[in-house]
This record gives sequence, C-alpha cells and structure tokens, in this order.
Amino acid sequence: MPQLREFTNVPSCSRFSRVAGGIFAVIVVAFSGMPAADAAPAAAQAVTRYLSRPDLVPPAITVTTAAAPTAPGAILLTPKNAVDEQMGPLLVDDTGSPIWFAPRGDKTRLVMNAQAQTYRGKPVLVWWEGSFVPLGWGQGSATIVDQNYRTVAQVGADRGVDLHAIRITPQNTMIVVTYRTTTAVPGQVTMRPVVENVLREIDIATGAVLMTWSSLEHIPVSESYLRSNDIVAWDYLHINAVDLDTAGNIVVSGRNTHTVYTLERGTGRVLSRLGGKRSDYAMPPDAVFAWQHNVRALPNGDISMFDNEQGATFPPTPPTRPMSRAIVLHLDNTARTATMTRSLSTPDGLGTGAQGSNQVLPDGHVFVSWGDRGRFSEFDATGAMIYDAHFTAPTIDTYVANRVDWHATPTEPPAVFARRAPDGGLTAYASWNGATEVRRWQVLAGPDKAHLKVVGETARSGFETVLSSSSTAGYAAVRALSATGATLGTSPVVRVG
Repeated sequence: MPQLREFTNVPSCSRFSRVAGGIFAVIVVAFSGMPAADAAPAAAQAVTRYLSRPDLVPPAITVTTAAAPTAPGAILLTPKNAVDEQMGPLLVDDTGSPIWFAPRGDKTRLVMNAQAQTYRGKPVLVWWEGSFVPLGWGQGSATIVDQNYRTVAQVGADRGVDLHAIRITPQNTMIVVTYRTTTAVPGQVTMRPVVENVLREIDIATGAVLMTWSSLEHIPVSESYLRSNDIVAWDYLHINAVDLDTAGNIVVSGRNTHTVYTLERGTGRVLSRLGGKRSDYAMPPDAVFAWQHNVRALPNGDISMFDNEQGATFPPTPPTRPMSRAIVLHLDNTARTATMTRSLSTPDGLGTGAQGSNQVLPDGHVFVSWGDRGRFSEFDATGAMIYDAHFTAPTIDTYVANRVDWHATPTEPPAVFARRAPDGGLTAYASWNGATEVRRWQVLAGPDKAHLKVVGETARSGFETVLSSSSTAGYAAVRALSATGATLGTSPVVRVG
C-alpha cells in the first residue's frame, strides 16, 4: 500500500441534507412538535408522543398508499435530519406506528444504515453511529444488537469506519469501509487531496483485521465521473455498498465511477467491472446506471441497486435520466452481457440525487427507499406500487429502508400510564418498546400493589394501546399477551393519577 498522509477532516455536523457528489450540504431546519398522541391525528404531527413512554419522541410517518397486502415483516428505518426530534433506529408497521425506537443520535452524533443481518447463526440488527464529515462520509462504528436489543458487539470504533457499507459475513466477520484523504496517488502527481477508500474485513469477536484493501492500488482515478477541480478533496470513487456474491467474492459499489466491482476476497484483485468507463459487460442503454446506491448480489447471480440517475449536486452534473429507479440486472457471465429484468419508479416520476435503497423480497415484491426524499414504497410482483409512505416532517429522511422479518422481546418490562377517567373509571395506556409478539393487552387493578386482578382486555392497537375499565381501584398495571394468550410481560404497578 502506498504511504498515506492523512488530512484533518472538517468538523462533523449532524444537520445535513442531500449527498452532493460526496459532499453533504449543511442546512438548518426547524419545526414544532404536537401535543400528546391522543390530541391530534398522527398525519398532522411532525413527531409522535406517548403517555406511557414520554421519553420516546419518534418522527411521525404519513401513509399515502395502501392498495394491497404487502410482504410480511416490519419496516426498518434510521430517520435523520431532525433538529429537535429524536433520531435512531426505528421499526414501524405498515400504518407507520412504531414497534421499536431507540433514540441514540443527537446534534453531534448520527445513527444511519440500520439493517437486519445474521451473526453467529442468529438474527441481529446492525447500524452505524458516529460523526459525519461534511466531505461526504462518516467516522464511527457499527453496533450489533440481539433479539433482546442487547449490544453484542461494536466494530471499528478504533478505526473510524464509514456509514455506507456494513456487511456481516457467514464467517462472523464484518466488511467495512474507511475514507481518508491523501496525495499519495500511484503513478500520478497531484496537488489536490484525493479520497482513498479502504476496505477492511474485521473479525467481530476479536477485532482482528483479516484483510485490508486500498482503492488507489486497484482502481485508477481516471474511472471517476466526478470532476476533480471543484472540490476540496476529490472523492473519486465513493464506495457506498458492500456485499458478497454466491462465490464469496466481495461486490462493491463505486458511486462516483458508476461501477459495480467484484473483488476476489482475500487478495482484493478486481475480477470484473459492471458499468462505468471500463465495463466488462456489454449493456443496452436501458441497463446503464449512474450515481447508484445499495448494490446487492442476489442469490441467482443478478445484481439489484437503487439507480439514482440524478447526477451529483456538488459539483453540479446533469441527470442521466429524469427519474430514479430500483433496478435488477441479469448478468450472463459467458456472453459478458448485462440486461435489465426489472425497473421500478414511482408513478409521479420521483428523482433523488442522494441515498436510496432497493430490497428484492422473497415473494417477488420490492421495497424501495427514495433516499433524501424521505419516502419509501413497496411494489408487487407485477410492478404496481401498492404501498407508499413518507416522514410527515419534510426535513427528515432515511439512508435506507428495509422490510425485515424481526422477532424480539426486550429485557425491560412493558410501560404503563394510568389515570382516572371522567366517569370515575380507569384509563390505562400500555406500550412495550420493541416487543414484536404482543397481540393483546390486559389491564389489572386493585386497592394496593399486592392485590390486582384483570379488569379489562383489548387487542393491541399501535405502539400505545388505550384500555378502559369501570374499576375505581387506586393501583394498576398492564400485561402483554401473545397470539395464544400466553403472558409475555407485565408492567410495574403504578398509582392511578
């Protein structure tokens, strides 16, 4: 690897909007929240508030299309660009109601790129958190939590890993990318700093680095479509996705070279290029992509991605097409051709210059995030858009959005708020942040903490369920039930206010 000379990064900023050719524009936004959740419809609120969990203030979501049954699973998001609202991993149902929210970000620390993956044979959630560098990348670590939301590992904190690429492998390692600036460019003399992308494969349990790969050793700067004369540091490649193909090779997305690279795992040798200036595959015009995100190697050998097409906004470059697309390309490795098999856009022709994701689901549906537009959609197997939603606050977006099959039970108990109803009875507000298997709630009441009985029961209704009873008892608790009626958890006993 060439000798690297690192430059001091611009101070991090948590208020930013669109990726701009590797540089995010800093913005300041403001909007006010609304009163408690029972005071106004969710669609009219920028955030949602709950009496049983006043410490949680997730951003509200507005659903505009729900035309047909969607694929199974919840929706995993990582909202950002908030000012006073909380940020962090957010799991919601199809109505936009939270199932789990973990406010971990603030005005100095971002949380992004939440995904459901597998570690040691078990489902986990993984996300990136750290500081944002206004040149277009992050410095932080990847957090892994289990099905009880307990942290089982944090990867890369000592190396300042980037937000874009987090991939747990079947060997229980993690492939991450690090950005750094240097003037040591092989075979070239440059006075302007160039952004080098460094891939590492890290053993999650021990932190040992098993592989290090430098973009400047394998991918020349001449492949870039990003102009170098208008920016502080030339982010010529901008790796924004990493995956493994069925052969175990590493698949890498170079946003600013419009190329998907397949690398030999271990050696880092470039085995093939899809797209860009040096494509190894012949591609018809409709298959050509640009400024792409979220590249994935599918089990059948195809490649899916979010094809932004909108060009870099700084320096400004013209869009290659008027709208963004979620596409799937079929690769014929014998004929060396790549052909389009699916191309999905919104009916209103939405275009986004930054971020975005494309998730091909087992039932043939496709779940798409429209990046910096704060919007996410699902398409059925015929290509019809059957679901569409967005963050109610226009400033908030998410780096990716995925539909996930996630089942979890928190270690903390359910929460309850109880108060006296106008008729003298009891109204209880029940929630259990992160519990995915709750189907019904019971409210228990009694004259003291030791003598409670069931006085009401109702089906779960969103994050916070309201239960009513004619009981005049002074103490109350709530109990969460599964679909079979089994007790999953019981809240602490509280005095009825």
